[in-house]
Amino acid sequence: MTNTHLVATGYHATLELEEAGVWIAQLEEIPQVHTFGRTLGKARQYLVDALALWLNVPSENVKYSINYRPVKFPAAVQSLVDQATAARAISAAATNTANEYVTFAALALTGDARLSFRDAAELLGLSHQRVQQLVAQGKEEHLVPTINPIQGVSQDIARSLKEFLPGGSKEELGALAAGVAVGFTIAWVQSRE
Repeated sequence: MTNTHLVATGYHATLELEEAGVWIAQLEEIPQVHTFGRTLGKARQYLVDALALWLNVPSENVKYSINYRPVKFPAAVQSLVDQATAARAISAAATNTANEYVTFAALALTGDARLSFRDAAELLGLSHQRVQQLVAQGKEEHLVPTINPIQGVSQDIARSLKEFLPGGSKEELGALAAGVAVGFTIAWVQSRE
């Protein structure tokens, strides 16, 4: 097997935090290639260097050929990491959906309702320049607000929960996420009445 073939191969690495606070990095396919670092970033960098040395090639040639397995922590810590990751994903999904609907609203207010950018901006709580940008972007992308907002938010949240929360069936998590999204939406609408 040539070095070129070995470089083209994808490798899998495990990273483990020792009690002393040092990260141990090791390739699964080549156990002889292992190293350590005081930080996660340094351990990864040193593993790339170790693989390059093992294969006798420049580090740049193997930089992107290592896939890192998720770091494993004690159950309590892992649970908090999973919750934080899920919360960020849910927040990003909700933000993306909100941004889409602000664009749809800006298009409807300036197009269908024939309001000025300034009036639309006042109603949306944005600057008139931002409304102008959203309208231009929406027209450029030919956006048409056809999605049910409750359905869009619930689908985004369901997708995030299914991806990041461990345990339970995917259907149960999807139903839970949809329920949470619908509940939030109903509460928000009722608070506006």
